[in-house]
Amino acid sequence: MGYLLARLRHWAAHHRLAWWSGAAALVALAGLTVQSAAGPVACPDITEAAADTPSGSLVEDERCVALDRGSDSLPLSVGNRVDLIAVDDYSPEGRLLVAAARVLDIDKNTVTVAVPVKGVAELTAARRWGDVALALVPG
Repeated sequence: MGYLLARLRHWAAHHRLAWWSGAAALVALAGLTVQSAAGPVACPDITEAAADTPSGSLVEDERCVALDRGSDSLPLSVGNRVDLIAVDDYSPEGRLLVAAARVLDIDKNTVTVAVPVKGVAELTAARRWGDVALALVPG
């Protein structure tokens, strides 16, 4: 193997243009590969919560999820609608996970929201890798 590398270096010393062109092509290929592997995944379908459910109860296809309020808590009340947005290091901007989730309970440190079943896995994965921001929906 060492002999082959020595022959390659000897050949490259006489053919610098070809050597640097090949090296640049490998660097570009490696950069594209790393960029595509580290890029954001395709956005899932946005989950919309049911609009006609009483404010403090769950329907059959919903689950309760408790989220941290953080220091910048919104002025929420039970029955408000919030959008749940994933904020992590993997995407430069946030990703909308659940649109118009109902607020079920509010505590000093947490807020409990009703999330459709098909949005729970994406929401818990987003909580694992970053923060989930709440955006108050008007109305």
